[in-house]
Amino acid sequence: MTTDGNSPGDAAPERQLADYLGFARAHGATSDSRQWISDLEDMLRVAWVLMTPDQLAAFRGHPDILAIEEAAGGTSAPP
Repeated sequence: MTTDGNSPGDAAPERQLADYLGFARAHGATSDSRQWISDLEDMLRVAWVLMTPDQLAAFRGHPDILAIEEAAGGTSAPP
């Protein structure tokens, strides 16, 4: 048994969202916080491309996403 609870021949556990967020955070810690944000943006772009039209509509209509849009004044342009 290894320290992660797997037997040496076991397949690696499936990565979760927290793992990918941690990768971005760790990458930023080894360079700077802008890299962390860049990694998060890159991951969101990949997820966006993989989403179906129904998933995109659900994303756009999610209350958390709408709140971010409202907080930005409804524009994606920086102030």
